[in-house]
Amino acid sequence: MDSLDLAHTPSFKGGSETFLRNVFENILKTYLRKNPTTERIWELIQSLDNEKICYDHFTFMTLKVEGYGIDSLSSFFMNYGYKIGGGLDFPKKKLRGLWFSPPDVIVPDDGHGLGNGPLPRLVMGEILVDELSPESQAIIRKYLKPEGGKQALLSSILGSLIWEKPTWSEFKQIAEENELAAWAFINGYTMNHLAFAVHRLN
Repeated sequence: MDSLDLAHTPSFKGGSETFLRNVFENILKTYLRKNPTTERIWELIQSLDNEKICYDHFTFMTLKVEGYGIDSLSSFFMNYGYKIGGGLDFPKKKLRGLWFSPPDVIVPDDGHGLGNGPLPRLVMGEILVDELSPESQAIIRKYLKPEGGKQALLSSILGSLIWEKPTWSEFKQIAEENELAAWAFINGYTMNHLAFAVHRLN
């Protein structure tokens, strides 16, 4: 998608900036592969802006069961310098969220995309499973085994569930109660959506 031609950033925390950008590239590729309509829009914007896309934020959904909530995914990015910027609460949706600001990196004047453009902010939500009905809680907890959340980042990159795929009737039970919970249950840690940095489009 973008060549990774980076200036050296001595203050970058946690390891290689190139590695972090590669992680984002693969998360994005998986998201576009699983969302063909979004991929067509993404390609259209690229064609109109000479492929100089920048991203405002990437959003992920998680299930707040021990070891599977926001922390299971955010810990990797915080190790690379991301910082909590604030909280978001949606009580009616039984959803809690945090947004994370990216680390300071050197961005060339013509930097764009994930190769050498600004790093995206991150928004991560977690469904408050304990507030769902006992029936929905039982279904979710049946599948989410202890320690599985440690593979959250790999799940996001691959677009694969950590847990076994639920049955249609189980999915329907949760969806009728909470659509976001059902989405997270069937999609796992795959990115939920992204936003372009419109103010940077030419």
